[in-house]
Amino acid sequence: MKLVAGPPPDAFRESIARTYDGVAAVRDERGEEDWRWPIAERFLEILHADGRESMLEIGAGVGYTSRWFADRGITVTATDLSPEHVALCRAKGLEAHVRDMYDLGFAPATFASAWAMNCIHHIPNADLPRVLAGIAGVVHPGSPVYIGVWGGVDEEGLPEEDFYQPPRFFSFRADDTLQALLEKAFLIESFETFKPGDDAADVLHMQSAFLRTR
Repeated sequence: MKLVAGPPPDAFRESIARTYDGVAAVRDERGEEDWRWPIAERFLEILHADGRESMLEIGAGVGYTSRWFADRGITVTATDLSPEHVALCRAKGLEAHVRDMYDLGFAPATFASAWAMNCIHHIPNADLPRVLAGIAGVVHPGSPVYIGVWGGVDEEGLPEEDFYQPPRFFSFRADDTLQALLEKAFLIESFETFKPGDDAADVLHMQSAFLRTR
């Protein structure tokens, strides 16, 4: 994805919420990619080994991952910026709330773990330390956190072409850039990269981080 460099537009969070509202039904029908489930299995093993029974999902989308964990005995709270996404989470029987990553709205140390897949790449670099600190703050000390996101290059802005409208602001980060930011808020237990699918020409890859709060 090629970006036009520049700061986020005014009210970019509201714009992203409108974008995902508009495609919520399509995303619900499509479901989740199969490559996500081995990661979820690995995180579930960590939760069981630690005796963790609750999880906050940030950027839950239409709720497939939250439902997966809930079906395996984890008490899940799903959050998303899109009201339509949250409505679809609730339709799956989940506790779900419209929340902004800038202010998750939960008391400190509410949850025993947290999961955030493909959402922090909508946060500008200047704001990411604050957002990561907020995620860490609502999770118990010493608890597992998973963050997965597209990245591999240091580039932020709006896509030259985006099949979602209005176009979404993205902030991609090189591996060392992201790890340096994560280390300010968490202990990094594992940081891995991989490319889902077979598009070897794409400069982006998945950055998969198993973390723990300090």
